[in-house]
Amino acid sequence: MRKHKAALPSVSNSSSLLNNSLDIITLPSGWQINTFTSLTEGKTYWEQLSGSDDFFLSGDFFSLIDDIDLKGVATGFAIFEHPNHDSFGLVLQTFSFNPEEQMGKLDQNDQYGRFQRLAKQAKDILAKILRFRILSIGQLLLTGNHGLRGNYKLSTNELAALISEGCEAIARIWPERIHGIMIKDLPLDQHPRAHAYHPLPVQPNMVLHLDPSWSKFTDYLDAMSSKYRVRARRARKKGDELIRRELSLDETKERQAEMHRMYCIIAEQSDFNAVVLPAHYFTNWQEQFPGKFKIWGYFLEEEFIGFSTAVYNGKELEAHFLGFEADYNRSHQLYLNMLYDLVQEAIIAGSKELIFSRTALEIKSSVGAVAEDLYCWMRARYTLVNPLVPIVAKFIAPLPEWEPRHPFKD
Repeated sequence: MRKHKAALPSVSNSSSLLNNSLDIITLPSGWQINTFTSLTEGKTYWEQLSGSDDFFLSGDFFSLIDDIDLKGVATGFAIFEHPNHDSFGLVLQTFSFNPEEQMGKLDQNDQYGRFQRLAKQAKDILAKILRFRILSIGQLLLTGNHGLRGNYKLSTNELAALISEGCEAIARIWPERIHGIMIKDLPLDQHPRAHAYHPLPVQPNMVLHLDPSWSKFTDYLDAMSSKYRVRARRARKKGDELIRRELSLDETKERQAEMHRMYCIIAEQSDFNAVVLPAHYFTNWQEQFPGKFKIWGYFLEEEFIGFSTAVYNGKELEAHFLGFEADYNRSHQLYLNMLYDLVQEAIIAGSKELIFSRTALEIKSSVGAVAEDLYCWMRARYTLVNPLVPIVAKFIAPLPEWEPRHPFKD
C-alpha cells in the first residue's frame, strides 16, 4: 500500500470521480481509495457515484447529518476506483466505544443467576477501562445496508477482501488514532471472518413485509389468526383515550426538551448506543425534510405522553426514534399502539416494507415483523487484542433470548 498525491482528470473526461489534487491510497490490487474525512469535503464526489434510490445514501441526507453535528462522531467517505471496475463508495464514521456511557443494560442481565452481582461488578470494571476509537463502515444511526453506494460488480468474497484491505489502509492515515474497525450491516455474508473480523452479538433487523392486498388497517387485522386479532383489538381498545396527531415544526420546537428526555429514557434501556441524539435532532429533520419525515405526538387529553417518528424512504417506511412515559405503557398499551399506528401509516403510504429496526424483538414479531439477520463485524487493529473481541463483546452485551411470534394465518 502506498499513499501519494494525484491530479485526476474530471469526471466528464474519465471514469475517475475526482478532479482535484488529493491524497490517494493505492492498494496492491490496483484499487485506489480517495478518502474524505468530512461530509462537506466529499459530498460532491459522492453524488457522482452511480445513483441510489436509498435516501440515506443521498447527499441531502448527509447535509442533514452535517448540520446535526453528532457529538463524538466524525463522518466521511471513501471512494474506491479501479481501471477495470465501476467506482463505489463507503460511508465512514468514527466514534468512541465507551461502554460505561453507551451500554444501558449492564446491570439488567440476569443470565448469570446467583453470580449476577459478581458478573455486574466485572462488567462495571471492564466498562470503566475500555476506551476505544472505532472506524465504522456503515451508518450508526440506522439499521440496514446504508453504507455502500455504487455498482462495484464484485463477488461478495471479493468485496469483503477489498473492504478489509482498504479499511486497514484508511485507518492508518485517518487523522485520529483508530483502535478498531467495525463493518456494519453490509451485504458480506460470513466472508469478513476470513479477514480476522469477529461477529458482534447484535439483534436482527425486524421487518414487516406488507401484503399488496392490504389497502386499509382492517385488511391487516383480517390477515391475522383469531388469537392475534383479538389481542390487537384489545390493545386498540386500551388506547381509545390516546390522542395521536402529527406535530408541526413549531410544536416540535416547543416540546424539544421534553421529547429529548423521553427519547433518552428509552435509549438507556437498549443494549448499546454508539450515538446519543442531540436535543435539536428532530427539529432539524422537520426543517429540512418535512415531506420525508413525520413526528406524531401522543396525548391523554392535553398531557403529552410520547412521540414516534418515521422516514419515508421510497417503498420503505423506516420507523425511526421514539420516546414515551413508561407509566402509560401498561395501562394504555402505548408502545404496542405506536407499532400498530406505524403499520397503518405504512399501508396508507403504499409501502412494501416497514423497517422496525433492532430491539424489542418479540413485541415487533407479534405485529407481524420477521427477523432478518444483519451482521456487524469487529476487528481490533492490535494482533494480541483481536482474539479478545468476541469474548469481551459476549460478556458485556449477550444477546437476549426471545420467542418469535407468528400472528398471520398460515
